[in-house]
Amino acid sequence: MKKAIIEGMCCEGCAKDVKAILTKIYGITNVVVDLAKGYALYDGYVATQVIATALAEEGYRLVDIQKA
Repeated sequence: MKKAIIEGMCCEGCAKDVKAILTKIYGITNVVVDLAKGYALYDGYVATQVIATALAEEGYRLVDIQKA
C-alpha cells in the first residue's frame, strides 16, 4: 500500500470526497481515508502528478506519497 498525505480535509464529507476522487483514478484500488491523521492509503501504481492534479481540482493538496 501507499500513503498519500493530503491537506485540506476538515470533515467526514471531505474524507468521502477524497476517497471518491482517488477511487475514480484508473489504477488505484482499496482506498481508505483517515481524516484525523490527514492521509489516504491505497493500492496501485499511478504517477504522483496524476493524483496531485485530481486532488487539486477539488481543492485538496497532495503533500507527499510514502510507502505504507
